[in-house]
Amino acid sequence: MEYVLAADGGATKTSVLVADLSGQEVGQGSAGPTSLATASVGAASFNLREAIRQATQQLPEGYVIKKAVMGLAGLDTEQEMVKSLEVFDPILKFFKIEDFKLVNDSLIALAGGTDNPNAVVLISGTGSICYGRNDQGASARVSGMDYLLADQGSAYYIGYRVIRHAVKSHDGRENKSQLEDLVAGHFRIPNISQLKDHVYNPPLTKNEIASLAKLCYQAHETGDETAKLILDQAVEQLAMMVTTVAKRLNLEDKRIDGVIAGSVMACEYVKTNLVLKLKTDLPRLTPVFPAKPNVYGALKMALKTQT
Repeated sequence: MEYVLAADGGATKTSVLVADLSGQEVGQGSAGPTSLATASVGAASFNLREAIRQATQQLPEGYVIKKAVMGLAGLDTEQEMVKSLEVFDPILKFFKIEDFKLVNDSLIALAGGTDNPNAVVLISGTGSICYGRNDQGASARVSGMDYLLADQGSAYYIGYRVIRHAVKSHDGRENKSQLEDLVAGHFRIPNISQLKDHVYNPPLTKNEIASLAKLCYQAHETGDETAKLILDQAVEQLAMMVTTVAKRLNLEDKRIDGVIAGSVMACEYVKTNLVLKLKTDLPRLTPVFPAKPNVYGALKMALKTQT
C-alpha cells in the first residue's frame, strides 16, 4: 500500500499525518519540537521518529511512503537545510519514505490557507515569520531569523517583555502591573527580587520565555495597562511584517489573501486588532484563519505531487 506523509515541525511540538493517495487520513502522531533552532539534534531526531511511529503504527506490513512534506520552523538558510536533512535522513530510511521535501513552515501554512497566487502568510507562534508570493512568481519574506535577530510580535517577544516589565513594576520604574505578581506566581517565588536565579541559573530557554506570553493575555483581560502596551506593540510589529512583504511584492493595490496562523492568535485582542490594522494598511487584503492546523497544508502539498 502507498501513502503520503505530512509533518509540521515546530519550535514547541511536532505533528504528523499519514494519508492514502486519495487523501483519506489513516494515522496521526505528535511529539516535542523538531526545529533545530530550539531542540538539540538528539531531541529533534527522537521527536520526529516518535511522531512518525505513532502515525504509521496501524499501516499494513509492506507499506511505502511515496511522498513526505515537512514544514520546519527556523529553517532559514542553506546550512540549516543541509543540517536538518542530515539529522532526519536515517529516520526517512527507517520509515521507507521514498521522496522527502523539507520547507520552511510558512510554506505549509500558506498552502493550507489559500490557493490565491497573490498571498501573504504570517505565523506568530514561539517565533514569527512572514512570507508572500505574487502572480508573477516572485516571493519575499521578513523576520524568521530567530530571537536575537527577529521574532518580533511572537510569543517570545511578548514573554520577554513580560519579565522585563515585571522587574520595572517591582523596582518602581513603572506603575504597578499585575504582571509582577503573575510572574512571581509562575516561578513560585514570594516576589520579583528572587527572579534572577530562575532566569539565569540555568538560563531560560526560548520556549520557556515564550510560555510567559500567556501571563500577558491574562493580565490584559483584567485591564492591566502594561499588558495592553505589550500586546499593542506586538500587533504593530506583526502588521509591519505583512505590509512590508506586500510592498516588496507590489501587492498593496491588489486583492490578496492574508493567511494568519500561530499560537499568539489565541489571544483575541491581538487577533482582532491585527485584523483592524491590516484592513487599514491593506484595504484589499482578506484575512484568512485556517480552519485546520498547518500540518494539513503539508498534506495538501504532498497529495498535489501524486495527482
